[in-house]
Amino acid sequence: MRSVSETQATAFDPFGEPVADGVARACPDAAGDRTARRVGGAVFWALALAILAGRVYAYDLPAVQHVAAHAAQVLALR
Repeated sequence: MRSVSETQATAFDPFGEPVADGVARACPDAAGDRTARRVGGAVFWALALAILAGRVYAYDLPAVQHVAAHAAQVLALR
């Protein structure tokens, strides 16, 4: 005969490992958590793109043109 804890569905962590029942109940899956994760992800990627755009803008332009010309020449030889 099975006990009550054995008949409940097993919870898994993001890596696929089973977690204890107490841990699964301590980490609720709320809509606020998903919203905060999405907002945090959007802020992170916006900052990453802003930093990348700043680096491209402030980069030494003649060197970039030299590398681009070399890359174009290599692609033309194929």
